[in-house]
Amino acid sequence: MPTVNEKGMWRNKEGDFIHPDMITPDKQLEDEVVEKLIDSAIVVQNRMINFKAKAFEECYGFVDLLRQKYDMERITSRSGAVTLKNFDGTKAVEIQVAKLISFDQKLSLAKEKIDEYLTLKTNGADAEIQTLITRAFDVKNGKVDAKQILSLKSYPISHELWKEAMSMIDDAIEIVGTKSYIRFKHRKNGEVDGSLEHIVLDLAGLEIPTEEAKDDNI
Repeated sequence: MPTVNEKGMWRNKEGDFIHPDMITPDKQLEDEVVEKLIDSAIVVQNRMINFKAKAFEECYGFVDLLRQKYDMERITSRSGAVTLKNFDGTKAVEIQVAKLISFDQKLSLAKEKIDEYLTLKTNGADAEIQTLITRAFDVKNGKVDAKQILSLKSYPISHELWKEAMSMIDDAIEIVGTKSYIRFKHRKNGEVDGSLEHIVLDLAGLEIPTEEAKDDNI
């Protein structure tokens, strides 16, 4: 339902209230469609949150049982990587833990050293090379992309200035926390020799079956 006041008037994008008779039928229908879908999306989101919490709890609960079996102390912190598989190996649940990386001020010094190297090697002529490397230092949402920064270390460059810059990057790394991810996999059709495929729970990554595919499943 749209946001209405005590007189039944609809609030518009400017925060003003107007009489519904002044709203075209297509705009009223659009409002109805969006309101209905958003309400449904919130329900699905809450179910996914509850499912995720339950999945973590059950995985770590199983690990606790294993610890008891081997007379190991139970730990209250529910963290760490976990891989569980069903008996025939056609289904798997994985918990992976990624480190959250930040950089201190030494990263700026590393960039200065890289700029020095680029100026020396290109003499300011090859802008494309400079762009490819310095793009890693672009700031988005107030921070740099750690993966882009660390990818510079894979470049096979042996120049002393470059090596000094990579050493500065190593020194600039700070671990600010961890983030756990849970993933679900299965072998389609239950074949024991098939490859494990991710069960996609992200709406953007889901494919809607075609009519032909639906007919094949009947």
